[in-house]
Amino acid sequence: MIAEKVKEYGDKAVKDLIDNYNKLGLRASGKYAKELKSVVTTSGTKTNLKITGPIEAYFMEHGRGPNREQSHQAVKNLGWYLQQWVADKGIDVNPYAAAHKIVYHGINVPNPHNPGSVISDIINDNWFAELNKILGMDVITRIESDVLKQFKS
Repeated sequence: MIAEKVKEYGDKAVKDLIDNYNKLGLRASGKYAKELKSVVTTSGTKTNLKITGPIEAYFMEHGRGPNREQSHQAVKNLGWYLQQWVADKGIDVNPYAAAHKIVYHGINVPNPHNPGSVISDIINDNWFAELNKILGMDVITRIESDVLKQFKS
């Protein structure tokens, strides 16, 4: 019962995260939306929810620092990768110039193209409070049941 409610809540969070990602104009290839998943595991009386996604999710939320290896080759490698990103995004940017900036200076978030909070707009204290409200009686019932089992043993 609890696992099903947690899974439903996690799936809703994934949908809300994708909607926020689209609303903020951060979609390029759609990799973030394709890879976001909610995974629920149970072990005994524990139920865990994990929302997984690509590493880019962290960078969309927090930005990233400059590369440790700051070289022409690092710029070239990232520029090759950014060619597809620029095409997916439909923007007129030299991917190698963008790669140079990222390799040597990183990306600050928020910035004019990314206000940040793609994740924290959704997963925040209110999100956890709502989950606790949804689970409230089920958790209390489970605790009561576990306590009764202890006394009967």
